[in-house]
Amino acid sequence: MFKAKDQLINQINAWYMFRVFPSWGIKVLFGEARLASSSSVKVGDSVIETKNILIATGSKPKIPVIKGIEQGLKRGFVITSDEFFSLDSIPESILIVGGGAIGVELGTLLHKLGSRVIIVEVMDRLLPTFPDPELGDYLANRIMREMYGIDVRVKTSVTEVDPDNKLVRLSSGETVKVDKVLVAVGRVPNTEGLNLEDVGVEVKNGAVVVDNHARTNIPNIYAAGDVTGKYMLASVAKVQGIVAAENAAGLNSRIDYDLIPMVVFSDPEVASVGAVASKDDPRYIVTKMPNAINYRAIAYNKPYGWTKIVADRASKRIVGFHMAGPWASEIVNMAVIAIKKGLTLDEMKELVFSHPVFTELFIDAMELAIGSNVYLPKR
Repeated sequence: MFKAKDQLINQINAWYMFRVFPSWGIKVLFGEARLASSSSVKVGDSVIETKNILIATGSKPKIPVIKGIEQGLKRGFVITSDEFFSLDSIPESILIVGGGAIGVELGTLLHKLGSRVIIVEVMDRLLPTFPDPELGDYLANRIMREMYGIDVRVKTSVTEVDPDNKLVRLSSGETVKVDKVLVAVGRVPNTEGLNLEDVGVEVKNGAVVVDNHARTNIPNIYAAGDVTGKYMLASVAKVQGIVAAENAAGLNSRIDYDLIPMVVFSDPEVASVGAVASKDDPRYIVTKMPNAINYRAIAYNKPYGWTKIVADRASKRIVGFHMAGPWASEIVNMAVIAIKKGLTLDEMKELVFSHPVFTELFIDAMELAIGSNVYLPKR
C-alpha cells in the first residue's frame, strides 16, 4: 500500500516537474528560502528580485504538551501523521490522540489493516470542529464502536506517555499498553525561518494573515494554503493559490470562506457544508433521510448513514447539507452549488439525475422534505 502511495506521489511530481512547469516556463529552485525584503527572496546564496511573492509553505503536525511525548517521538513510540506514511509495518495496537479528521481517517484505515485502535478525544464528540454534532456522534457510536469495534474515548485526554514500557496514561486514571501512539491533534503553519517579522508580514497565532484576496498586509505579498491557518484543506489552498495568482496579475479575485465543504474520508465518508439547525427550529425545514433506501448503496452493501438537508422555511432555499454515507465527499459539492445559487427544494426536485447512483440521495432527501419521496412509508 505504501509502495503504491510512493509511486503515485512520484508520478504526480514528475508530471509537474517535467511536463506542466516547463510548458509554462516555470523555473524551480530547490533550497531553503526566506524573504530578503518585500520584493526579494533569498534561496541559498541566491537572491531573486521579484514584483510579487506568494508564501505557500504548508504546515506540520501539532505536538501537544504531554509528559514524555518528546522522548516518545525520539524513540519512535510516538508518531505523527507524517511518520505514519513511512511505517514499514502495521502496529498490532495503536492509541490515537485526537478525534478530528486525521484521527478518524487513519483510525479507520488502521482498523481495516488489522490494528487494535483506541481513539482519545478531549472534547465531548468526534469531529469537534464540524458544525453538526450528529455527524461525530453517529461516527463514534454507530460506525466506530458498533460496526468496527474501535475503542473511542471522548472527554478524555492523555496525561503521560511512557516510551520505555509502551504505556499511555489517561485523564480517567487508566493506563493503556500499546505498540504505537499516533498524535493527530491538528497542524500548525510553517512560518519559522521565513523572516516574516523583519519584512513586516503580519502573523497572528502562528499563521500568515490574509484577506479574501489572499493578500497579506503587504500589497505585493500573498499567501495560500495551510500557512494561512484557514481551514487547512487542500481544496481551500487550491482556490487561495488561484486567487493570489490572479490578483498578482492585476485582477480582482476573491475566495468565499462562507461556504467551505468539510469532508472526512473515513468509511463511511462524512461531509458537511452550510447552516446547521435542529428539527424544532421554526426558521428551517430539517430533513434527515436514511441512505438505506438508495439502490446503489444497497448494491454496494453500504446501506448505512443518512443525508440531512437544511432549508429556509420561508423561501424553501437550501442552506445546509450534512451527510454520513457513501460518496458524501462527492455529493457535498453539488450542495455547495445549490446553496451558492440559492436553489429551492422545488427547483431541485425537478432535476433529472441518472439512476441508480449515490448522488440521488441529495434529491431524495429534498423530495422527502416536501413530502414527495416515495421510497419511505407515508409519515
